[in-house]
Amino acid sequence: MSEFHFIEAGSGSKMHSVVFALKTPAAGHTGLSHLAEHMSFRRSHQYPAAHELFTANTLLPVTINATTLAEYTFFFASSEKANVLLDTVNYLYCGLLNRDYGTDEVILERDGVIFNELAMLEANSDYALNAAIRLTDTNKNAYQHAGGFTQTIGSNSIQALQDYKRQWYQPSNITTLVYSNSAHFFEQCKEVVTAVSEEIALSAQTALSAMKAQSVETALSAEKTLSEESTLNRNAALSQHASQREHSHLDKEASLDAQTTKGENESIRHVLTWWFPQCFLNGLLQQEATLSTVAGLKNTLFIDPEINQQGNFAIRLVTNEAMKEVASELSIEALPKLSQNLTHKLVSDDYDKRLRQLKHVVSACLASFDIRPSKPMPDTDKHADGVGAAIRYFAQLTDALDSNKCTAKDCATKSAYLASANKVSLSYLRPLPSPEKSIARERIRKARKDFPAQASASNSDQSLLVPRLTSKYRHFIALEHLPALPRVLRPLANKTTNLKRFNAEHIASPFTPVSIPSPSTTLEPASPHSAYGCLASHWVYRIAFYQQSILQAVLAHHFFWQPRTSGECYALGAATYENNLFLFGASDTNITERENWCHKVLSILS
Repeated sequence: MSEFHFIEAGSGSKMHSVVFALKTPAAGHTGLSHLAEHMSFRRSHQYPAAHELFTANTLLPVTINATTLAEYTFFFASSEKANVLLDTVNYLYCGLLNRDYGTDEVILERDGVIFNELAMLEANSDYALNAAIRLTDTNKNAYQHAGGFTQTIGSNSIQALQDYKRQWYQPSNITTLVYSNSAHFFEQCKEVVTAVSEEIALSAQTALSAMKAQSVETALSAEKTLSEESTLNRNAALSQHASQREHSHLDKEASLDAQTTKGENESIRHVLTWWFPQCFLNGLLQQEATLSTVAGLKNTLFIDPEINQQGNFAIRLVTNEAMKEVASELSIEALPKLSQNLTHKLVSDDYDKRLRQLKHVVSACLASFDIRPSKPMPDTDKHADGVGAAIRYFAQLTDALDSNKCTAKDCATKSAYLASANKVSLSYLRPLPSPEKSIARERIRKARKDFPAQASASNSDQSLLVPRLTSKYRHFIALEHLPALPRVLRPLANKTTNLKRFNAEHIASPFTPVSIPSPSTTLEPASPHSAYGCLASHWVYRIAFYQQSILQAVLAHHFFWQPRTSGECYALGAATYENNLFLFGASDTNITERENWCHKVLSILS
């Protein structure tokens, strides 16, 4: 059963916050924990509308969100209305325990929404650099990236998702943290969570009993059939099994082949990495500018503040000077495994000497710092006060997010710091590989084609398309609850006028993650099947005064949220900025149709 903790807010606080904290280890670089987070919001049996989250966040006096870290996932909600928040807690907890997903909806979220999110992040040159480093790092300390990358997220099957949630999204692994000035509200939260746990456990038990009964019947029938089965049929079955194994092997080979790179015209830069216990993070962050100067302005040095599975963080130095490959062909996976001796053969003696000197200079600089160990707290600045307080409480409670469990005693010593300062690991930097876009494009094209038909068949009862939170609290619905326009979109909003209400900009190609100036631009038409072939874009649409009266109905309707639920964009919604109302989209791959779509959604429901 879930643990419950009450964090008492000040008497003057009107806001209630609830946080669900789950231990969710990263599964390599696959982004499986990230996918599990997204799918928990998608829907559940109790809340079948796929746009439940979005209407509540947009129209009700409540804020709902989640964040996935290397080892933990936090789901949270805040509101001044206790009754609204209690039902939101019910919605969230039902989503956490749900594992019943259709294949198409997983594809739309995985290859659509999350892919677009990751592509947007990888469009940033600094992020892309860090991603490329992580993907080729095979050191024992190497990060396992919880978020995944565009090239890895598609590897997660629906079975892997269900197995992951079965293992980690269990009441025994969920800690409920309630920030409030009301002990009564805390008790109500406990009752809601406990009731949902018992209801779902009972449903699971009933389903298991039915499966067992069916299995007995099936087994008896199968026994009779097998007794009559010929040797030929048995051999055919064995041949089919062998064929499946062969097919699986071929798929693996094809995947590896896609990562193979010819080395003749390629250059490789070295990445030097120092790993330090977490307790030295704050002190070294204060010295980052000094380290960069020592490393040389032409080289790139940065501190990666994320904590790995061993409780360490990395200082990375990327050499500016590149070496030329001598080998005719090398796989990306093989590159980090090259021996030091072989590496020396691939570069000139002068380069080798400069590399060793660089290691020595930076290591000596690190060793010269008088760094005091401290316990950094998780960064909660982007969260509401109550949510941040709850996460910090959990960090102190578990001693897992703010200290090094493995070396709690040793990390506080000077000798441990000096040992880390003089120990350097070596890897190699290549450009961030691109995902297999043709496979991804075909997968999501089929999912988008099949999903509407399935949704129509399963949702013949129109009540299943109605978001239940918004419907129950329709008396609270008001445009004043609209969130503020995200900062990244405000420059676009500033360029809109009453006459020119639509504005968009390219962010970057998902397959060429580099920094690109993104002024407002006129977009070229794209192929209808180029969801992964065209540039993703952000956009805003200024809502005219005469259209605002129908906005509440538009935002409550499933038609408005279809671009988000069908995976065309990472984010979609309505927001306020400078006393104006806007519709907006972020990392949208169907930008060429979006202006007409805005007109359509505002007219079709009027």
